[in-house]
Amino acid sequence: MKIILIGMKACGKSTVGKLLGQKLAVDFVELDQEIEKAHLINKKEKLTFREIFRKHGAIYFRQLESEVLKKISQEKKESKFVLSCGGGTPLNPKNQRLFRQLSNVIFLNIDEKMLLPRILKHGIPEFFPYQDDPKKSLDELLKKRKPIYERVADKIISFTDEKPEQLVKKIISSIK
Repeated sequence: MKIILIGMKACGKSTVGKLLGQKLAVDFVELDQEIEKAHLINKKEKLTFREIFRKHGAIYFRQLESEVLKKISQEKKESKFVLSCGGGTPLNPKNQRLFRQLSNVIFLNIDEKMLLPRILKHGIPEFFPYQDDPKKSLDELLKKRKPIYERVADKIISFTDEKPEQLVKKIISSIK
């Protein structure tokens, strides 16, 4: 079984993904970490995914993201795994086609009121269009991204403040 977790930044994809991988006894793959590894190989430069985005820009980052996703889909074609994607990953049509090949795309749809404080815990993200108005930025991003997430997803798990363990149970029962 291949499970791909999508959703906005800070919705819990990594935390839930790790627990889900443990519960299902399958590999957990964090796309952002894989992007960092690929960048290190390509540019001989050790940066976090945020630093890569900041230093090299969105176009480079998104191209690398698609290359890494394609590589994962090829290398793990016969494997079972849980993959946590970045919030922007599903926006690229190339990535959407890869998702369809991999199957079991799950959109973690966190309540917006819970999401903004989680995002701001780490500062205002680079990709927020209005750096001086995070609420407006999030509203605009959700308006654009949510319909794409919903279209790409095989299952939607909506939640507010459930614990990661509860979300893992919801996901497992939704894919049986």
